[in-house]
Amino acid sequence: MKVKQGSRTIENAVLLTLAGGYLDAYTYSVRGGVFANAQTGNIIKLGIHMINGTLQSCMGYLIPIIAFILGVIVHLSTERWMEKRDIHYIRRTALFFEIITLLIVSRIPVQEELNWIANALVSFACAIQMEAFPVFANQPIATTVGTGNLRKAVDFTFRAIADRDSGKMKTAGIYIMIVLIFILGVVIGTVISDRIGVNSVLIPAGLLILAQAVITIRTEHHKK
Repeated sequence: MKVKQGSRTIENAVLLTLAGGYLDAYTYSVRGGVFANAQTGNIIKLGIHMINGTLQSCMGYLIPIIAFILGVIVHLSTERWMEKRDIHYIRRTALFFEIITLLIVSRIPVQEELNWIANALVSFACAIQMEAFPVFANQPIATTVGTGNLRKAVDFTFRAIADRDSGKMKTAGIYIMIVLIFILGVVIGTVISDRIGVNSVLIPAGLLILAQAVITIRTEHHKK
């Protein structure tokens, strides 16, 4: 059975990137200034608090980092298990776990001791998303962080102008769009999170459900 993967469409990249930017804004605004996706920020803050803070403040940044690592391991293990059994729903399974995780987060009250759990769960979910969806439209695109996409946008723009290559300019346009969509996700996430609070995490969960639908509709199975 040959499978055309709907998970790698640009539409899906847009939905996942919106959700990724939103979740970073959500945990930062609602859950104590922690970044769910960009573990670089948490690593930097961990180092600063190791020198200037307390053990408790360090744990607030260390736990999401550990949860992110576990998310990658869980997805890789699940992917290997499903591939050995020729199961073709790996990415939809990843989204299912991510959606369930965000629904659990929506039920966790905003309290300092409980925010650790919520941030860990969101970081776990984002790690699964990052690992499960590394490529869209034949390009490596990150839907949970912006730095790599920004670098690619500049790289392809420069090469397109220098080489007068319309194909490279089209690729640059994709990366520029993804960067802007991530920013839009952050803006929307900040506004809604500030107004609604803990339950605003249901918005990215809804985006992931929509992504599930897009994958299902766009995925085609063909007999060899």
